[in-house]
Amino acid sequence: MSQPEAPDPVPDAAAPPVQPIDPTLYDALVIGAGIAGLSFAAAAAREGRRVLLVAARDAHPREFRAEKFSGREMDLLDGLGLGHGARKAATEIHIAAEGRWGRLIKRIPSQEYAFHYPDLVDAVRVAMPDCADHVTGRVTGMTTGAEVQTLTLADGRRYEGRLLVIATGLGEALTRSLGFERRVVSQGNTLVYGFNTACSYALFAGEQLAWSAEGAGDGIAYLTLFPLGTQVRANLFTYWPRGGAAAEAFLADPAAALQRLMPGLTRTYGPVEAVGPVQQRPIDIVEIANPVRDGVVVIGDAFCTTCPGWGTGITKALSDVTVLARHLPGWLATPGMDSAKIAAFYADPDKLAVDRRSVGKSLRMRRMKMGRDMVSRFLSVRSTVFRRGEQVLKDAAARLPHALPRIRSNTPAANP
Repeated sequence: MSQPEAPDPVPDAAAPPVQPIDPTLYDALVIGAGIAGLSFAAAAAREGRRVLLVAARDAHPREFRAEKFSGREMDLLDGLGLGHGARKAATEIHIAAEGRWGRLIKRIPSQEYAFHYPDLVDAVRVAMPDCADHVTGRVTGMTTGAEVQTLTLADGRRYEGRLLVIATGLGEALTRSLGFERRVVSQGNTLVYGFNTACSYALFAGEQLAWSAEGAGDGIAYLTLFPLGTQVRANLFTYWPRGGAAAEAFLADPAAALQRLMPGLTRTYGPVEAVGPVQQRPIDIVEIANPVRDGVVVIGDAFCTTCPGWGTGITKALSDVTVLARHLPGWLATPGMDSAKIAAFYADPDKLAVDRRSVGKSLRMRRMKMGRDMVSRFLSVRSTVFRRGEQVLKDAAARLPHALPRIRSNTPAANP
């Protein structure tokens, strides 16, 4: 799993000359040019705020991250003026198919978008409004307080702003340097695989398939197949420990492992063979434990990571952006940027609800699949009974229109 590089200390003898501070006092300094940082910089700039976006690199590193989001997230990007850029890197999906209990159970309309995360970020970055200033460089120094925040880059450039927004994704170096403490919520929560397949593109053009685990103890959440560019892409979400027997067996022969673990999938769609390298990403759920302090807000994955299997990561990041953009005008309308203002962001009911739902779903689904205690077994059985009962009713409703003509034809006519 790729992470942003930690800033290396610059020896005094080799340190660049300290340059004068840029005379512009920015309303917000945003560190991190992932989807959260880009979206907040765009939102603030479109409202007439003076924003500086600081990116560590000219292009996003080629890391394996989220590869799909829904039409809701695209609507939010459209509202920020970034949707046209995102669409250039995305493949549209119009149908969602679901496989469960070893068979295909439904196909329904669904607006989703598939992408390679680095391509999405780079395309959105190009679409950024011109009114947002941006620089590329490595942050080597920060001072924060109740009035003004200061950034120093490795080449000596220095900038000041009223609010510092940290959106550095999975990187911990900057938050750690400011004294933020990170709390592990779930170590080794998920192990995700991503790979291109030899599946027929024509079979999946405009359609994604989510196929749930077929065995009770196989440690799998589900597999999804979807078109991305000219390939059919696969994401497999598991609860295997990295380096364990199941994980190593899958890496050695993905097609054979899936045929053994998901025979119903193979019967329905044929073997799912990997083409090219199989990427894997272990996921710990980690959050900032003490986020409230003068002048600084942490958003997106830098604040709290989630399991991408349940489609909440980008939703949560964009929710942070929306909530923070809503608070910013009020903060800027009065002097200072003390912790009382910052606390309002973390206590916002909308943010709390999204965070709680995102992390809660990640933990609940893992517990249902892997827990061995009575509560976990009860939750798993309850979910299975509910879903199976729901499906029985749907199957019966689908058969009913075909059964009615036969019933009528077999009913004796009434005596005159």
